Amino acid sequence: MTDGALTSVNEHLLDNVMKLAESTEVTASEDIYDARGTKLLAKGAGITPALTERLLRHKLRKPLEASLLVADGVTPDSVMAEAKLLMEAVPALKVFMGEKQAYVFETLSQVSFHPPAALLLSVANKGREGLYRHGVLVTLIAISLGAHQKLARSDLLTLALAGLLHDIGELYIDPGYIKTQRVLKPEEWKHVAAHPRIGQIVLSELTDYPDTVLDAVACHHERLDGSGYPRQLSGQQISSLSQILAMAETLSGIIVCKDDVLVRSCLALKCIPGEYPRSLISVVSALRRDYTGESLPIGIVSAQTKSNTHGVAKTLMRAVAECEKIAQIPSLPPVVSSLLHHAGNRLAGLRQALKATGVEECIDENGRLVAPAQEDHDIFLEIEVVGQEIGWRLRDISRDLYLRLSERAPEAVPTFSGLIEILNGPVDHCSRSC
Repeated sequence: MTDGALTSVNEHLLDNVMKLAESTEVTASEDIYDARGTKLLAKGAGITPALTERLLRHKLRKPLEASLLVADGVTPDSVMAEAKLLMEAVPALKVFMGEKQAYVFETLSQVSFHPPAALLLSVANKGREGLYRHGVLVTLIAISLGAHQKLARSDLLTLALAGLLHDIGELYIDPGYIKTQRVLKPEEWKHVAAHPRIGQIVLSELTDYPDTVLDAVACHHERLDGSGYPRQLSGQQISSLSQILAMAETLSGIIVCKDDVLVRSCLALKCIPGEYPRSLISVVSALRRDYTGESLPIGIVSAQTKSNTHGVAKTLMRAVAECEKIAQIPSLPPVVSSLLHHAGNRLAGLRQALKATGVEECIDENGRLVAPAQEDHDIFLEIEVVGQEIGWRLRDISRDLYLRLSERAPEAVPTFSGLIEILNGPVDHCSRSC
């Protein structure tokens, strides 16, 4: 998707709108014309499946998203209601809010939406299962982190808007890439990786939200060390609000776990140094240390955990060996050597992280725990979390390497195919879901 692309109706967005129209009235808020001035739909008329082909066939004078109204769609009140339901469903939210809970909800109550943004949130609520609730969850975490850092109310409202809207780019992507149980190949994952940029473009064309909101949406998967996507930004290239939203996105996938959420959160954030700002990690660590509320569930880490983490360690070593093999190829072009060096550095960082946690010394070649305290839950849990996080990063390196090669040296992709395959899987246990 490029700037100005919304004059062409996106087929996946339209499919999601049609799903919404099955249960809620969706009508034209104004006459809808194609680029030549032909009226396609009169003001007040409903969106029906019969219109699909006409809308897809014509370029429009205005984006379709700017010309639709939803009856009983998402409103600030319904967002508040969803937030209260999440408070009951996800007990760890109370930990992240701490004494700021009332302030977080007061801030959220002040959010208002442009009509196109309300439409997209309504589409997310009905068209993509879990997408809207995920946005509310990320928003609550982001506001909480910002409140604990004593940010101005205006910054918290920016975080709220960006949090609610951060994944709307997914509405424009083939759902086959989004909702799948299989591991995506790197060439397939590039479609998913575009969703932050798509969201930024959509909001820039449909709303007059400030650049701070658009930037946070665009950067919610970037990382301080440059390992994120879609633009591999690093350091000061990522605004402080974007950093908060990025951490909230990560935490949202952890705190929905059924057990050990506080320990998991701290381990995941600290596992790979340099990805997140220390000041934010300190906030989470302090919240965990100072929590005095109801006890949160402690789980049982299965024996499979040890074998899984051992498998991740073996995959890591295979990838390092493959990098060394590629490095022996004579006369590699400079750009290819640079990309190989970048991948090698990231793998070296993962090896260091594995050693720093002590997990590597806890597992023998058969995947058995050899730590002195055989029944120590904390050791088992750290083994599980470290294995998941490093496994996730291995797959991320595979995808990142493929994208960079495709853009800068496509002729070298076959040379790296073995390394990319090793890194990409199968590593089923690297998912953040619990």
